[in-house]
Amino acid sequence: MKNLSVVLLFAFVAFGGAFLGPDIPGVFRAARIVPNVIPVAPTRQLEVIYGTFNRVSLGEELSPAAVRNSPNVVKCILCGIRLTGFYTLVLIDPDAPRPDNPFEANFLHHMVVNVPGHRFGFGLHMGETVAEYVGTQQSQSTAFHRYIFLLYQQPTGRRLFNEPRINATETALRRNFALDTFVSKYGLQLVAGNFFQANPAA
Repeated sequence: MKNLSVVLLFAFVAFGGAFLGPDIPGVFRAARIVPNVIPVAPTRQLEVIYGTFNRVSLGEELSPAAVRNSPNVVKCILCGIRLTGFYTLVLIDPDAPRPDNPFEANFLHHMVVNVPGHRFGFGLHMGETVAEYVGTQQSQSTAFHRYIFLLYQQPTGRRLFNEPRINATETALRRNFALDTFVSKYGLQLVAGNFFQANPAA
């Protein structure tokens, strides 16, 4: 999966360019996130930063150590976040436990719902945590995994999410998360996304 970086670089240069910025749908297609994981690509890039300097940047590599704790920054300045709206953030790994046999896909690493738009830039603790954050999981495979952040708008506003609450030590409920079913169940609308690669065995 590591050679994906070359494909993504080509997508950036060919479709985005240095002045126009990356073609986000093109990058998501090049990474086989569309249509394998989600049917339609986001058109806006979610800004995600771990610690001080580890920025998630459309498929670039981050070390497991860098993403051990939840990100310090999650925001989207140009996403048209509605101050009166509510949002859901999910982080999934479609390559678990190994890309050549992802029988645990999608592995749910994090989910926060009912994040109020007027507090979105202040941190995800303003929402309700459904699945506590966990970093990359130990694996014997040395292949790189894709870790995908997706931000959805809740069109009906704040609502009850009838989903089990998953703590950081729970793994069974994280396996085989049916993203498409979840999105359809709550009528969510994709707003933005981003992703990085990491080698869980590193």
